[in-house]
Amino acid sequence: MVVDGQSVLDIPRLELKTLEEATNFALAYGFDLSEPTTVDLVWQFFDEAVAFIEKALGHPEYSRVPDHLRSRKAVTDIRRLLLIASEPPEHPDQRYGCGILRVMHVLIHLAHDPRLKFFDQVHSQVFSRLDNYLYVDSETGVTYLGSQDDVEGRIKLLFFKKKDRKDRSREIVKLLHKSDSLVEEIHDRIGFRLVTETKFDAVRAVKLLIMRNIVSVPNVRPGRSRNRLVPMKRVRFEIDRIAAHLRKSGGDSPAPYIDKLIRRLERRIGFGRLDGLMNPHSSEHYRAIQFTCREMVKVRNPLFAAYQIACDQLANLHGGSQVLAEMFPRVPQPFDYTFFPFEIQIMDVKAYADSIFGKSNHEEYRRKQLEAARNRVFREP
Repeated sequence: MVVDGQSVLDIPRLELKTLEEATNFALAYGFDLSEPTTVDLVWQFFDEAVAFIEKALGHPEYSRVPDHLRSRKAVTDIRRLLLIASEPPEHPDQRYGCGILRVMHVLIHLAHDPRLKFFDQVHSQVFSRLDNYLYVDSETGVTYLGSQDDVEGRIKLLFFKKKDRKDRSREIVKLLHKSDSLVEEIHDRIGFRLVTETKFDAVRAVKLLIMRNIVSVPNVRPGRSRNRLVPMKRVRFEIDRIAAHLRKSGGDSPAPYIDKLIRRLERRIGFGRLDGLMNPHSSEHYRAIQFTCREMVKVRNPLFAAYQIACDQLANLHGGSQVLAEMFPRVPQPFDYTFFPFEIQIMDVKAYADSIFGKSNHEEYRRKQLEAARNRVFREP
């Protein structure tokens, strides 16, 4: 497993033989089971795992954990679960033991994701920059992306949605459903979706997000960009052709004729070779421009606040400076910085309607994810 890159969720069984080995296994994982508070914490993850399997996973064959495995009182010692998971596959409880541990593993990593402590700050920073360029026309009630004083440059939005953190159940399914899913790879806890009237407007929306610094180009996550909406080479070709025509006409073409050229461009950019899917469970019919950006978050360092308090209290005491130096060999920085990912999806109204009612509808995508998670937890082929 270690040398071939296989996920621990995909191994068929553990190989522990004694309670002592189980104790050392848990210690290496990060849990000292000689500490009562730690044992209680592990039991909490056990309880949540059993509840998830029975209420959210809904496996048709393994929908209810057997009574002798579904409570603390029945199991008695959490290490027994590790030993049950080490039994041969034909053992009647082995599959449940492994299934519970797989879900516990995901729950533990979710609960201790250090990025979550910055969630509120990222949420505020990302959406505040977007909000500065979203407005509703008071006369028509239409929502636009852009500046109110730039009528020509604004982009009509038929729909937009700010994505907050997924509910816990969906995050668990996301981490269970494929082998390379890691809590560090959850990129869409924060994000937004913009639905434009046309594909050409979707391209313009990307440009506006960049030009207005709503997203930072250097902080776009490499390898996480997908364009399954428009073939960009064709877009550039058609725009160059329109520009050449306007230059030839001296810029005197009437507005209706220019609109006609734009409509023709829209028809022509609806076809072409598109990039691959980012997610194997996504429909081949899914159409969107999608990319992940990273937000640099600046938060106050609590250690610096403690340092300031210590400075005030020790300033006038004999030897206070020496005590301060021993407490803080290095002066803490006032702020901490970290990067937090957020996802952006842009699509035209036709692609959006298809994602809800058509071949690429999101409910089908979720169904596939859930089915893959069920099979993985209980090692179904």
